Amino acid sequence: MDLSNVTLASENITTTSLPTSSPWLEYVLLPSLFLGACFLVGVPGNILVIWTILFRILPRSFTVVLLLHMAIADFSVLITLPIWIHALADSWVFGLFFCKFLTYLIHVSMYGSLFFITLMSVHRFLAVVFPFALLRWQQRRRVYGILGLAWLLALVFASPVFVYRTTMVNGESVQCSHRTYSSDQQKLAILLVEIMVGFVVPLFILLLCYSFIIHKIQHLKSKKIKSEKLIVSVVIAFFLCWFPYHVFNLLMIASVLLKSTNPATSDSLEKVVAVGNNIAGALTFFCSCLNPILYAFAARSFQGGLRGINFIKVLGQMNEDTSQKKPTKISHISDDPNSQENRVPHSLQNQSSPSLNNHRPCSLQS
Repeated sequence: MDLSNVTLASENITTTSLPTSSPWLEYVLLPSLFLGACFLVGVPGNILVIWTILFRILPRSFTVVLLLHMAIADFSVLITLPIWIHALADSWVFGLFFCKFLTYLIHVSMYGSLFFITLMSVHRFLAVVFPFALLRWQQRRRVYGILGLAWLLALVFASPVFVYRTTMVNGESVQCSHRTYSSDQQKLAILLVEIMVGFVVPLFILLLCYSFIIHKIQHLKSKKIKSEKLIVSVVIAFFLCWFPYHVFNLLMIASVLLKSTNPATSDSLEKVVAVGNNIAGALTFFCSCLNPILYAFAARSFQGGLRGINFIKVLGQMNEDTSQKKPTKISHISDDPNSQENRVPHSLQNQSSPSLNNHRPCSLQS
């Protein structure tokens, strides 16, 4: 069984390695209906998120800007679904270039969303644990530079698609679901980079950041806790959707490594991957339409009832809760001991400090 047919969601659904005797219902109709549902839910949902953030939320926090870029990445993948559904039901008629390009677009979305989620987690970690340190670098020019770098890295890490992606003739049909590697070493290198950069390293960073965040948010106000929980739910949903895909990539690596020493085990792993990647592929597309669903449930939670879904409210509340406010500037402390600025809290009135007794009030600059 040829494992080069296994890649991201598109090829996992349209894989040519499926048995020709498989029922049409199981391998064509049900996957097509599922992908169609993802398209019908995800495209309008992400358009609504993009429109809400662009035209109804000003100014925008860094977290909300990252959600905007994630919605753009998800939308760019979901609009290709009709093409993949057509190829699944019939044949790939769009040529080799679009086969490479559309698969490349899916990889860019995967890496882009992953980098944005990682940035979101690091940003929330700094905002919650080191808020004053965050203010030193959070400027518009630097934010644009960080976002540009994230997109650039996504474009770079997705570029191997143009090297190994190709079409394959299967009987009378053509499918865009074939990987051609020059060697097992090249295959191992590409899969290892995908697993490490696309899952392991970001997951380690996220676990580290949120271990501190969860400890800190216990002291936040109720609404801010809801915003933090929504962010965490977006992160968890992303990794849960992509986890099976990377698990089967890991099994593919094991299959290659065992090919010469244990062929029987290698063949068994190939069979497991061939079956499991259909589910993993479906989950990757589902991931692109999931965030608007999470926002919809969060909107009901913020409103405290079931009276409709207000994306403006939930994203606006998140924008407010994740905005990094500058510390208040104190320009002058009055010499009047009875003034509001110099009034000592009642709990400290009975405590004396020699260092304070030797100094007069002065002007402070933040």
